[in-house]
Formats: sequence, C-alpha cells, structure tokens
Amino acid sequence: MDAAQNETRRAPRDGAGLIVRILHCIPSMGGGGAERQLAYLAPHQQRNGLDVHVALLTGGPHLATLIDGGVTVHHVASRGNYDALVALRLLRITRRVRPDVVQTWMTQMDVFGGVAASIAGRPWIVCERSSEAAHPAILKNRLRVTLARKARAIVSNSKGGDDYWRTRAGAKTLRRVIPNAVPFDAIDAVPPIDDGDDRPVILYVGRFSIEKNLPATIEALRQTVAAVDARIVLCGEGPLRDEVVAAVAAAGLTDRVLMPGFVSNVWSWMKRAAVLVAAGWFEGNPNAVLEAIACGCPVVVSDIPSHRELLDETSARFAGPESATEIAGALIATLRDRDDAATRAARARKIIETRSIEAIAEQYTALYRELTAPAEGAV
Repeated sequence: MDAAQNETRRAPRDGAGLIVRILHCIPSMGGGGAERQLAYLAPHQQRNGLDVHVALLTGGPHLATLIDGGVTVHHVASRGNYDALVALRLLRITRRVRPDVVQTWMTQMDVFGGVAASIAGRPWIVCERSSEAAHPAILKNRLRVTLARKARAIVSNSKGGDDYWRTRAGAKTLRRVIPNAVPFDAIDAVPPIDDGDDRPVILYVGRFSIEKNLPATIEALRQTVAAVDARIVLCGEGPLRDEVVAAVAAAGLTDRVLMPGFVSNVWSWMKRAAVLVAAGWFEGNPNAVLEAIACGCPVVVSDIPSHRELLDETSARFAGPESATEIAGALIATLRDRDDAATRAARARKIIETRSIEAIAEQYTALYRELTAPAEGAV
C-alpha cells in the first residue's frame, strides 16, 4: 500500500460517513479578507472532523492560525505570480494528498489550483470573494472564467459575486452564496484599546488599494475633523500606502492620523472607535464592516450594492462613494448623535448574528457532502 492510500484510509469521516479531505489553495496567508476567512474556516473544519490541507506560496500573519489549528500546510515554491510551474507543483500535492474536494481562493489559485484539480480529476470549488467590478475583462480574468467552467461549484460570498457567475459558470456547475464568517466569541472577549485619548476615533480598516476610494475618504476625513474634534486611525497596508501618506500630509492631517499598518488586534480599535468608514467603490462581503458591526462600532459605508445587501437605513449611514462631502456628512452626523449611532449599531449586529464560524462552516460542509455523495444508483 502506498503512502497516499494509507493517508486516505486514516482520513476522518464526516457525519454522513463520507471521507472528506479538503485541499484549500491560496496564494498566501497575508492580511487580506480571503486569507482572514480561511484562517477562521480551516481550523474549525479540522476541529470538526475534516482532514484539512492548505497549499500556499508564501506565509503571512494568518499562517500561525492554520498551524496552531492542526491544519496541514504545504508550501509551494514559486518564482512569481505567473510561474506556470506552480500548477505542476500543485498537481503533485493534489495527487499525493488525494483530497475529496479542492477549494481555490483568489484568481492566481483559481487558475493554477483549478488546472491541478481538473487534471487530477478532483471536485473543485471556486471561491468568489468580490463582484463584477473587481474583474475587468483582462487576460487573467478571462482565463479564470474559462477554467472555472470545469469547476463543480462556485461559492460567492455575496449576491453580487453570484450575479457575476450567473452567465459565466458552466452548465453543470453548482452556484451557492455563503457569506463571510464572523468570530463572535473571539470578538466579544477582546477589550477596547486604551490609547490614553478621550477624543472620538474615526477608523478605517482595509487595504490601501484603488477600489477602497481612499482619496475621497481622506478628503471626507479632512472635512469631518474641521467640524468635529476627532482622531483618525488608518489600519492596513497595500500598494497605495505612499500615496495615502502623501494625501494625509496634503490635507494637513498628519498630526491627527495614526497609521499603524497591519494590526492584529484590530477588534480592540473597532471597540474603541466611534465610527468605521468604508467608502469603497465595490466589495464582496466586507470583513472590516462585518467585524466592526460585531464589535458594536457604528459604520458609515458607501452606497453600493454589497453594502445595501448587508445593511439598511436603520443600521448604517450610507454615502455616495463619489462625494467626499456626503461621506463627511455621514461621519459628522454619526459623531454628533451618539445615541442614534448606538441604536443603528445594535440593529446591525442583530442582522449579522447568524454568521458565526460554526454556521458558515456547516454550509461549506453541506456543499462538500453534496459534491462527494455517491451518484444515484452507484454501488
């Protein structure tokens, strides 16, 4: 008996008696939303009887969570984002691990991991983390769509993501919407940060990238602190960090703004903040907004479909992303009427309370069972 056969025989079985070994493929365990979601999902799956493997190219701040959670991690050598040998290396891992399901995260792994899963003959799930605006018709996105027609399922974390695949998925490809998980128990256990300052905090959490609409956000922040004495905390990293630093300086906000980079204790800041601003042009199912809501932090969000899918006028304040003045107006109203802000925040928390890690993991497990169930009539 070879090693792979021995691994399969030892694999745990789920409640339906089926072996379910999952191979997640993701470029890294960096600080992004997809990486954060996998850090919640994979250890929980491992604890609940699945045999969970993660193949990745590089580590990141969430890697330790996988390792501590008992997940088997496979490091894949890569010379860059377009190294075609990654697909061959993933194929070798797939053949060795012999997963019941391969689940790919982010475009790079949807391509390379999808090729490996298809050649190895393994059921493959594509994870859609955004919406149509995130996928311009460039070569890599067209290739992703072509390959994804061979996927057994496409899981989107929002209606907008599912709408993108409505006319693009293969005829036999299942489509499901499974929203992002929220770690309520862990969030509830975290105290607010003690920063030694009584002024209200306006908080931004996310990548410094073009879709986050940071120029308008910074102008809105300038207008807001001209009307209300507040501090600003911008948590995150990304390709536009230098531009953000320059825009903050140009707006005369340097003395008001703290930019701590990637923050592992961001929930403490969310519990300290008087408002979180998320004024991006497009989203999928935004982690920062969900987790701020779980922390009881009022939110000002851009008036875009993904935010409207999640919230309404009684649970958040909306502003057009094209208007810094509208964003500022929503921030000022939130800071000036703290009782109304608290009421909206409580309503928002009620809306998302069904999105625990346990509940979302069970939705994935149900899909795995569907994909691995013996065909009707099979012996």
